[in-house]
Amino acid sequence: MGGVLRGGYVAMKETGALSLIIMSCGSELQLALAAKEKLGAGVRVVSIPSFHRFDAQPASYREEVLPTSCRARVAVEAGVSAAWWKYVGLDGVTVTIDRFGLSGPGAQVMTALGMTVESVVEAAQSLTDDESAAKRQKKQ
Repeated sequence: MGGVLRGGYVAMKETGALSLIIMSCGSELQLALAAKEKLGAGVRVVSIPSFHRFDAQPASYREEVLPTSCRARVAVEAGVSAAWWKYVGLDGVTVTIDRFGLSGPGAQVMTALGMTVESVVEAAQSLTDDESAAKRQKKQ
């Protein structure tokens, strides 16, 4: 419970060398956790239920949760991406919904909007794919 009170915490730690961080919170956390299982041992899942509280933590705690040495980051939220960019940085990507939603059964709507484990895995793989990484470097 302590991590929740601090605004963010490691929901599932990597079991190998850290290569990717997937961030989320709430019901989308299940997508991040399922994607980690498909992506492998070097993936950390972080939950940030309160940006305000997390940002108020000491730099050492924030670094412990989101080490700056790992720039491959994906944020997942069934909402707008704006709040996540400070955490994903210039090298990260978001799986978010930057448009008005849809009406219908929840599972169908989430799939139609791209809020799936497969979308998270694809986003993560785009960060490690050599061709995609080269394109991002040219943009900077």
